[in-house]
Amino acid sequence: MFYYLTNSELNKTSAVISFGGPDANTYLQGQFTQEINRPGRSVGYGLFLNQKGKVVADGHLLRLENDGFWLISHSSPAPKLRERLEAYIIADEVDMEDRTGLWARIRLWGDEAGSIVAKVIGMAPEPGFWVEARSIRAFCGRCARADNFELILPHDMVSEIGAELVSLGGLEATDEVAERTRIVSGIPSVPADIGLNDLPNEGGLDEVAISYTKGCYLGQEVMARLKNLGQVRRRLHVVRSHGISPAYGTPLFQGETRVGEIRSAVCEGEGFVAMAMLSLVNLNPSTGLSLIPNGPAVIRIIHRV
Repeated sequence: MFYYLTNSELNKTSAVISFGGPDANTYLQGQFTQEINRPGRSVGYGLFLNQKGKVVADGHLLRLENDGFWLISHSSPAPKLRERLEAYIIADEVDMEDRTGLWARIRLWGDEAGSIVAKVIGMAPEPGFWVEARSIRAFCGRCARADNFELILPHDMVSEIGAELVSLGGLEATDEVAERTRIVSGIPSVPADIGLNDLPNEGGLDEVAISYTKGCYLGQEVMARLKNLGQVRRRLHVVRSHGISPAYGTPLFQGETRVGEIRSAVCEGEGFVAMAMLSLVNLNPSTGLSLIPNGPAVIRIIHRV
């Protein structure tokens, strides 16, 4: 079985930005948290940080065979990314073009997702690389714990590919199903779950988006110090409860002590599942959480992200 999502708010590509010019490689290597000196048609997931190591944006960086790059982000808005990137182009010869409005996104996930991608475009991407066929660029995604893939394609192809996925037995998901899948899988969304007030390590992104062996990049000194310290004081968790989904930023308590807040949340049956940023200082994971001081501990902590 496999699921797909298309023609939805969640499925819009929030940013597709291309880079070229003689200094593009050097410039991006000094901005992106992941190593980019890799073979053509490689892809890496990484972050853009500020001087304090806080998360500005995320994205997948696709290396082209002509030494150009595409940056694709699914949740970090293009204006925010452009502002961050343009601020550090000083004397570099870098050509940057916002292509966001030209491209759509289809995501697939489930046990059969890889074989379905191969049927649709003739091949399936291996981890760390992207493939292109039929004007579609495909790579392994970050939307589910199961096998999942991102297809970036022209808008006028979405209906055609959607019809092919239906004929292959795909189940069309709703935004709510897709968001629930992501949260339950423990995959943070940037900047909703991890943003300008947060360190990558507080959402486990240091394990998938940070290189500790590449050269300098903005925020690198903070990342190195955190690696040496080995522990942050807050961490994202997946939580569950009955009732209506709380609003973003709703405070959470253990006893009379505020221990964190709700980030992303979505309905699940008669309740909700959510990402919550929780203090690790004196946190008792087995006690649960309440929405008011000294209130009933109705929110269960499922696991740390």
